[in-house]
Amino acid sequence: MYKVNGQNVNGFTLIEAIVSLFLLSILSIMSYQAVEVVTGVNERSRNGVEDEAKLQRAWQVIGRDILHMRPRTFHDGLDGIEAAYFTNPSDFGLRLSRGGGPMVRSNPTGMRRIDYRIDEDNQLIRTSWAITESPRQSDGTRLILLNNVKDIKLLHVDKDGEYSIDWPPKNISKTEKKTLPRMVNMTIITEDDVETSRLFPGVVRD
Repeated sequence: MYKVNGQNVNGFTLIEAIVSLFLLSILSIMSYQAVEVVTGVNERSRNGVEDEAKLQRAWQVIGRDILHMRPRTFHDGLDGIEAAYFTNPSDFGLRLSRGGGPMVRSNPTGMRRIDYRIDEDNQLIRTSWAITESPRQSDGTRLILLNNVKDIKLLHVDKDGEYSIDWPPKNISKTEKKTLPRMVNMTIITEDDVETSRLFPGVVRD
């Protein structure tokens, strides 16, 4: 209430209105910031759940491939013969023969050749070919398993219980191309330096 020409008039003064608008603006900013914080937490939580789900799916695919390994060498189509299972010692790369696939006319054994590597975009890529195909003649079936992969480390155990980072190990002759590791331990390292590992036992075939 304020006075005009000596009379009482109901309402707000200009100063009171300005103060009210100022307080209202502060409350609005605080409310927006609170909503933004909650939204950000929910988004990070949702992204974290999605990343974890992708990682678990990747482990399932890798685990099935390793547990279905077969001591089958692979002819590359140019008179070359690749070992049943081998790694690239200079950079991450893993190639193996696996069974358990669908038996079709073009690939009656159901055997496939599997290749894992990290591409230039830091994606973990799985590429597969029928055992009757050649990587030199076919691009194969390509699957992006994970994004933001910094590195992958492997550790193998041979039939004598010896450990080797790369395969075939030094104590196996180059002619033993069908030799498989007894166990494979794989560690995936993301660009955030988060590490997860899996041990796949019992893959040796005598």
